[in-house]
Parts: sequence; C-alpha cells; structure tokens
Amino acid sequence: MNELIASICLFAGCGLFIAKRLLRYLHVFQLEEYKSGRFLTWLWKNHSFDKRGSLIALLAVITTVWSENVLIPSACAAVALALYAGFEPDPRRLAKVPLKFTERAHRIYQTAAAFLIFLELILFALFADDLPLLWATQILVMQTIPLFLTLACICLQPDENRRQQAFIDEAKAILKRVDPYIIGITGSYGKTSTKEALGQILQVTLGPTFWTEKSINTVMGITRAIREQLKKGTRFGVIEMGAYVQGSIDKLCALTPPHAAIITSVGVAHLERFGSEETILKAKSELAQNVPYEGILVCNGDNVGARRIAQENPKKHVYLYGFKKEQGALDAWISSYKITPKGTEFVLHWNGNVFPGFTPLLGQAALSNALAAFTMACALGADPEFVLGTIRNLKAVDNRLELRKEGDVTFLRDAYNSNPIGFKSALEVLAELPSTRRIVMTPGMIELGHEQAAKNKELAEQAAAICNSLIIVGETNREALEEGWKKGGLDPLSIYCCATREEAFKHLSSFVKDGDSVLIENDLTDLYVAPKKF
Repeated sequence: MNELIASICLFAGCGLFIAKRLLRYLHVFQLEEYKSGRFLTWLWKNHSFDKRGSLIALLAVITTVWSENVLIPSACAAVALALYAGFEPDPRRLAKVPLKFTERAHRIYQTAAAFLIFLELILFALFADDLPLLWATQILVMQTIPLFLTLACICLQPDENRRQQAFIDEAKAILKRVDPYIIGITGSYGKTSTKEALGQILQVTLGPTFWTEKSINTVMGITRAIREQLKKGTRFGVIEMGAYVQGSIDKLCALTPPHAAIITSVGVAHLERFGSEETILKAKSELAQNVPYEGILVCNGDNVGARRIAQENPKKHVYLYGFKKEQGALDAWISSYKITPKGTEFVLHWNGNVFPGFTPLLGQAALSNALAAFTMACALGADPEFVLGTIRNLKAVDNRLELRKEGDVTFLRDAYNSNPIGFKSALEVLAELPSTRRIVMTPGMIELGHEQAAKNKELAEQAAAICNSLIIVGETNREALEEGWKKGGLDPLSIYCCATREEAFKHLSSFVKDGDSVLIENDLTDLYVAPKKF
C-alpha cells in the first residue's frame, strides 16, 4: 500500500514539474522559431539541461534504497518537485519576450505532453514494484523533455504546413483583389525604421498605405497582417523583408511580389547565422532580383554592399542615397546635418534642388533611413517639400534612438537591438547632448559571428572617448567591452558589471544624478540573458 501511495506522489510531483519545465523549454523553442536544430544547439551551448529536478530525483533514488519506509522519502521528493515547479518563472508572464500561447504553441505543448504521459505510463507499468528504479527513470524523462518538444514539432509539421499554406493562399487572394503597389525593404540594419518612415510618408503624400507593424518581416507574420489589416482601396504596401538564410527573401517575394525595393545596408548583422558577408549580400540581393526591370530600386550609396546590389541588378529606375558623394554619384544626399536635443537639422539635395529640413529623429543612422524613404516617395511622384513636411513630424520607432526626459536625467533609448552602425550613431547623438556625465548601459552586440568580439571592443573604445561610466549587462560580451573601455583610457573602476537587466536598472537608479545622459544600447533576448538554471 505504501509503495502505491509513494508511486502516486511520484507521478503527482513529477507531473507538475514536467508541465512547468515543458513551458520553459517551449519558450526557448518559440524564440528559435521552432527550428529544432537551433533549439538543440542553444541547449547544448548553454548547458541548459535539467539539473535541479534530476538532482531531486537522484536524492529520491538514494533515500528510497536505504529507507525502510519508501513513502516518506518519495513523498518528500515529490513535494520538493512540486514546490520547485511552483517557484519557477512563468515564461508567459515573466520574460522579456513572453511565450505567446498561439494555436501552434498549444498544439506542440499538448502533443509533447501526451508523449510524456504515454512514456510515464509505460515506466509505471514496467517499474511500479521497484520505486528506486522508477525514480531513476524520472531523471531520463527530465533530461529528454526538449527532445519531446522537437519530436512533437516534427510530427505536427505536415499539418502545420497545410494550415500555413491555407493562410498564405488567403493572403495572396486578398493581395490580388486589393492590388496595392508593393515596396519591399530589406537590409542588415534600418529595415523597420525605414518601413515606418516610408509608410507614414506615403500615407500622407500619395494615398492609403499598408505597412506591417513593428518588426514583422517573416512569411507568416506578413501573411497574418495582410489577412487582418489590408483593406480595399489601399494604394501602396510597404513590406519589411527579413532573412536569416538564402532563399528567405525569395519566399517573401513569392507572397508579396515587389514593384519596387529599398536596400538599406549589407553588413555583419546575423553573420553568425549566414556564415559570411558574401552570403548576406546574396540573400539581400534576392529582393532586387525580384523587382521587375520597369520597377524602382533605391539603395544606400554609402554602403558598399548596397551599392554593389544596385550595380548588379539594373532597373529602369535606380536611385542611390547617402551622405558620402566621394564614394560615387548619389541621386539624393545630405550634405550637412546638426544634432540638437529636439532633433536633427539637415540640408538635402534632390533632383538639382537644395532643401533645408528638420526631423525629430536623432543621428546619422536615423537620418539615412528617412532619406531612403524620401528617395522612394519622390521616385513614386510625391512632392519633395510635402515629403519633407512629413519627415518633420516623424517619430522614432519605440526604443530605436528614442529621447526621453525623466526629471533632469536624459535617457537615449536604443534598446530594441544593436548593430555597429546604430551603436556608433547612438554614441554620436549622446556626445551632442548637454550633460554633466554620460553613461552607457549595454550587453553589447550579438550575432556578429567571428567579428563580434572585435566590434564590441571597438565600440566600447569609442564610448570611452565621450562617456564617464559603462554598465555592462550579462556575460555575453563582458570581456570585449571591458577591453575596449580600458583601451579607450578610462579607469576600470568606472565599469559596473550586472548579471541581469533588472540588476543593471537597479544600479543605474542608485547611481544616476541630475544632469546625466544615459544611453541604453540593446536589450538582449531571453535566449542570451534568461536564467539558464534548469
């Protein structure tokens, strides 16, 4: 009787623990876009195998072997597992990017849970009379939870493909019926800000315009946006196109065939996934290749890769924009600009005319994105002065070089993500802000492959030239940031290292004073900074 009660306790405690742990692993799986290879690589790289649950199960094995009454140690272990499950963070509420329990996430979770329940029933049938061995099998179950998620995803993939294709077909039918003029936007940096600027400009100057929200740039994200938001009478569609591998943009172009395109940059962002800069260039070139010859191609003339794409993909209308005429001819360029606490003043040249302009956007990177949008809008027939009037009222995309005042402290929030161009531009803006002290809080830049350490070191050295203090968040780039800061000549005692974003903000609140300016550069996802104690 005692062994039966002990077995029931075992399954109750283990069941609660596994259900909660399954949620945490599902969160990571979702962040890795349900790519099994990337998920398992993350698991291995971060040593995020179950430790605590397995340790409790191991203690249960030992104590049940040596105890005359197996009920007591087994019940204690089960209670310990249940309590630990209760105190584990819930990724649906306590993550930076919370677990979204979509229909697909539900299906994967429920299928994986069903597999685990089936396994537990088999184990119970085989080892119900040997409680120490039954507890030992729980260690195996806890270690294989991630594998059951990937197995569930594989089993569900044919049905998922069918569902996705139905949604894609519906989106294509809506596009065909509405028939907007599609402008695709891609690049290593600046896609989202350029999309937001162009969407607002076209909406004001040329007519009803559809553009995806925030950083939606995948096939299914765009599909959903089209199905839910694209309305009859829309004249223009501005589509951000992201890519992590070659072929990604081709798939997006098959969904939303572009009439025109903007290439903002070709750089080292996501170099870790692409493998080489040449592969990145080929991936970004797919957008230009999908624009018909009669279409419009707008490229960043300051960027070597974007200029090369313009040269290798001739169209009837090709325009280059930028700041550096010495690198080659430009159709639209900014000859001078001045950063102020209220925004950026600039002088713009287009079609033989010179226009003074102003925008609340800050820094050269943001100004470059606005210039890309200006060039495309004017190429489509918008009045340049009308476009400049719209640019005067553009607002920074949330957490993309966004200036905020809190009392007498100035915060420059560039936390959405970070790249070498954007980080450098943010430092340029920070240097222009009237400040008693300048502080940078950052975890550094990621997914830069073999260049990551060097780029973080370089930007930290540049930060040291204008800043007084550096707050490093997490361990991902700590060594490189410290080296760059010291190379810049500043005292290592002016560096503060914090394990988490929350700890960094707590330190900042106790440290910051009136008159200070604080740059918050990048905010790593849960994949990099979430607790890995499983």
